[in-house]
Amino acid sequence: MAFKDRRWPRSIIHFIALYFNNCCIHGFRYLVKAMLVVFEKFLWLVLLFVSIYFCIVVCLSSIDRYYTKSTHIGLERNYYFWNTTFPSVTICPMHRLDSALFGDYCRKNGIKGTQKTVFWDFLENLANSTYINFQNIPESDQIDQIIKDIGLKPEHYMEVIYNLTFDSTYEPIELKRTRCVDGQDFIHVRQVLTEYGLCYLGNTKLGLMYSSRYSIFGKYPEFNNYDTIAHLDGSFFVPDVQYTIVGFTSPALYTYLHSAHEVMKVDANFGYTIDGMVLEAYLEEIIAENNLERHTTVTMRKCRFHHESNLTHFPFYTKNVCMQECRINLAYKMCKCIPHFYPNRITNPKKVCDYKTLRSCFPRYTSYFLRLYDENGSDKEPRACYCEQNCLDSVVSVRSAFQNFGSKPLLQSIGCSVSIKTWPQNRLKRQVIFSVTDLLVSIGGTAGLFLGFSVLGLVEVLYFFTIRLIWQSLGYTL
Repeated sequence: MAFKDRRWPRSIIHFIALYFNNCCIHGFRYLVKAMLVVFEKFLWLVLLFVSIYFCIVVCLSSIDRYYTKSTHIGLERNYYFWNTTFPSVTICPMHRLDSALFGDYCRKNGIKGTQKTVFWDFLENLANSTYINFQNIPESDQIDQIIKDIGLKPEHYMEVIYNLTFDSTYEPIELKRTRCVDGQDFIHVRQVLTEYGLCYLGNTKLGLMYSSRYSIFGKYPEFNNYDTIAHLDGSFFVPDVQYTIVGFTSPALYTYLHSAHEVMKVDANFGYTIDGMVLEAYLEEIIAENNLERHTTVTMRKCRFHHESNLTHFPFYTKNVCMQECRINLAYKMCKCIPHFYPNRITNPKKVCDYKTLRSCFPRYTSYFLRLYDENGSDKEPRACYCEQNCLDSVVSVRSAFQNFGSKPLLQSIGCSVSIKTWPQNRLKRQVIFSVTDLLVSIGGTAGLFLGFSVLGLVEVLYFFTIRLIWQSLGYTL
């Protein structure tokens, strides 16, 4: 038995020597040649270690390049064949509640007399509240009593506001309907839930999950006979484009112009307007080549498509929506609850703030919530919140913005008109410049350069240490 135990190490050494003599990797055979002196074998061993080391270093560099630098953003100038998506417009009317719906709600809940006026003022201010004006929400014992009598909980604030707000995109009378038009063409408009409450969005590339009904109840918007699911696109050969979103009778509006692949930012509006706005815009589109999503991961391309959401409160992804979730988490950390205008249909819903907390806690941290600055107020130290870019997007800039006084008598409403007179002659395109094939070629070339290694060399290793090893262990020698 001891004799057999001494044979096993000798057999293993013999098998490894056999592989070194027959393998295709350069240098290994010189380690087992009997005619070479010890110095020569040591020299070849050092050379092999150096070659293997640099081979591994260069291969790891190629792998790192594949995972971190495999895509880039290129510039395109062949604008004659482009079909550019024009910006979106989000308009938030200051007048939110519908008087008829509010009257029915008060009758059902026994709200009468002065209580009705006080409750209207409370809900109207609550519907118009955001980070810059939470302190304007009225507070009184009478409001507390009304809320107690009807059993209105903070998590139902947004549902009540939604049910008391008429969606004017469903208005049967065309002159009163909120609509987006480009000449004789009607562009899709929908009601959406934003950080400024219920607003209207025209010409968007986002899906129907970005709508007020889906955000609050998890249901897609009801079919609208007066609307068309159309987007405003144009090519270089169209001489000029001017589209208008109208149908607002509110005495004032907040207007936001942004990419059709994005949502509005609550701190980037054109101010409080009492008449129609005219905006002259210019944009540069950011697109992606067809195989970008299939050949890359989010980490590799450093951007996300809309359906690649990693968010908790939102089923789709954009960078601004990601920033909204950062505000949700920051608000929950600092005030122990979140505002009522955020979607909260999640497995473990966060506590929704009552109106007194909105008045007392949030005004103290307005700049932190809007800009996500740290608690020390330093502009150079933002809160930890990383949001990837959108893979499909556009950079929208406004060249001029002014109020169109006198537009209301002409259009029977106020709104916003967007004019695009200068066509984009540049656009950015996300492309793959280092694919899996390039990675294999790079690793194979590196292995061949330093070791003379190839695919057949890998097959040879597998063969020697599987099939041939089995036969050798069974006593068959070659």
